[in-house]
Amino acid sequence: MRSTMSACARCARSLPGLAVAAATLCCRSAPAGPVASGSLRFELETVASGLVAPVQVKAPADGSGRLFVVDQAGTIRVIQNRVLLAAPLLDLSGTIVAVNPGYDERGLLGLAFHPQFATNGRFFVRYSRPRAAVAGDVCGNPPFGCHTEVLAEYAVSPPSANVANPAGTVLFTVDKPQFNHNGGGIAFGPDGFLYFTMGDGGGANDGLADTPPSHGPTGNAQNLAVPMGKVVRLDVSVPGAATAPAGNPFFSTPGAFAGIYALGLRNPYDFSFDDLGPGATNELIVADVGQDAFEELDVVTIGGNYGWPVREGLHCFDPFGPTVPPANCPSAGLIDPKFEYPHTVGLAIIGGYVYRGSSFPGLVGKYLFGDFSTGFGVADGHLFYSDMSPPGGPASPGPMLRPVLGGNDRTLARYVKGMGRDERGEVYVLVSTVLGPSGSSGEVLRIVPCPADFDGSGGLEVLDIFGFLNAWLSGDPRADFNGGGLTVQDIFDFINRWFSGC
Repeated sequence: MRSTMSACARCARSLPGLAVAAATLCCRSAPAGPVASGSLRFELETVASGLVAPVQVKAPADGSGRLFVVDQAGTIRVIQNRVLLAAPLLDLSGTIVAVNPGYDERGLLGLAFHPQFATNGRFFVRYSRPRAAVAGDVCGNPPFGCHTEVLAEYAVSPPSANVANPAGTVLFTVDKPQFNHNGGGIAFGPDGFLYFTMGDGGGANDGLADTPPSHGPTGNAQNLAVPMGKVVRLDVSVPGAATAPAGNPFFSTPGAFAGIYALGLRNPYDFSFDDLGPGATNELIVADVGQDAFEELDVVTIGGNYGWPVREGLHCFDPFGPTVPPANCPSAGLIDPKFEYPHTVGLAIIGGYVYRGSSFPGLVGKYLFGDFSTGFGVADGHLFYSDMSPPGGPASPGPMLRPVLGGNDRTLARYVKGMGRDERGEVYVLVSTVLGPSGSSGEVLRIVPCPADFDGSGGLEVLDIFGFLNAWLSGDPRADFNGGGLTVQDIFDFINRWFSGC
């Protein structure tokens, strides 16, 4: 058996330009873990391909059916009538940092459409722009340069147009000490305010193992004076302006950043509200990427403290021994995650959505999410689902399941880089076969029922056969199974699919 060091070295050599950082990333790997297969099975339908590194799909509530894809490399692409348009909505590739093609966590990271986008054309983006290093900046060392995280506002006129005015208004900035842990999620809440997430500043241990502690004596995530390691909530009702709502929990706290909504997060890579359609709970669900041991999913409430760097998931955390959780830590006032999973399952939780669509009844109410990969050197991302009820309930054993993918339960064989949702509540998976923001293997995949799952229950039952036959006999076009008109061949094709498992 080859040594671990030689495997790390081989991986590092495969990622040009990353030097020592590449070895660190490559050596952080995890074998696929024992997550049980659930009863639900589905397929993935390709919606768009040829992208670089898609990280989000968003849709305005304007009835247009358009999808907008955030590509980390710097563009927001438009999918209209199932066609990926050549011209982007917005091209920020000349504004953002020059992303490292081998691996980077900076770039164009997030998008949110104003709730009244259909009439005002306003939308908001998160991106990383370069900045000059100052004395003491660890980000001044190659291969990753220093950067500032930016929230900016743009507009489309008329709102039905597919190209935005390139002149944006910067609403919020924060200088980052390291290149990673940027969060990036951005969305409007049911209350009409704009939410976004910030990582703890980057590096390891929230800076507490550095000499002196590079993020301060408590780390950024527990420091109320800074927005890093937080969920931030702002009022953007006035075009070109962003202010903290008076209802924010630390609005009147001396010395606190007034925009804080919740704290104690490490790298909240993405989040969503369960805010669409019947049964929606309006819960804020945040996927927080862990360090060496645990990934966690948090149901976030106003003023909540989710523990980092005192805890990682449900476990106490020691910055000087990050792989060995201490038996005790000061946990008073810290909120447990909805659930956690260890790095025997995967390395980085990718936040998703509670399904509220209509094409897949068996998924309604299930939270669909992913994990980036089981290792940085292998495209081995996974998809999972979880029943989130009862709303806001405590963590429980075995809360996540693995869906059966296709008839042969195939592997995804891609890095999972994000999730998305359209205005009808259908959910999308964003993938690539390349680790970093480079190449053209990025895809947008829609989660759909298996073709033989005629009722969209998520499983294959005899009722699917009867349902198909009744539809075929009544001339229902849904029974045109092979797209060639209703013929006897449709019956044979359907039965073969049903027996093949998808």
